[in-house]
Amino acid sequence: MGFAPITIDKYVKMHLKNNPSCKEVDVRKALHSAINAHNKGMKCSCGNDIWVIGSAFAGNSCFTCITGESFPTDDYEIDTVLKKRANKKGRRHIDDMDPTKIAGIFDDDGYEINTDLIQKPSLCLICKNNDSQEEEIFCNLTRYDQKDEPEFTCFAFVKK
Repeated sequence: MGFAPITIDKYVKMHLKNNPSCKEVDVRKALHSAINAHNKGMKCSCGNDIWVIGSAFAGNSCFTCITGESFPTDDYEIDTVLKKRANKKGRRHIDDMDPTKIAGIFDDDGYEINTDLIQKPSLCLICKNNDSQEEEIFCNLTRYDQKDEPEFTCFAFVKK
């Protein structure tokens, strides 16, 4: 169980149907503001991740602090936010590591990236930089950054 994923467009339609006095532009602005807060690492005062849909209308807080319920049953959350949370599960954060043992690369949120798990697009296989030690970190970051994109694009691509 947990949150049911919903796209921004679908949620906006549903919200406007249930709240006809609201303006679409205001609903979208509030949602994007809450998504930006979430993406910047904003936490509820209790320390939990904010609930984006609830935070858009009730201030930056988690599901429990907004609703008083301990667990969402028939509640929604923006799909991209849920996906981002799932990508963090089981990963080490730089703040939780011994500073003398920090090595490797980290995403923008401070989570360690396991380069062995980054898929290599077919474009990389025919690139001159594919076997270059000097370009390895750059290539891994480029691939990681685009892991959820439908099409891979690399501006450093040089055909072998």
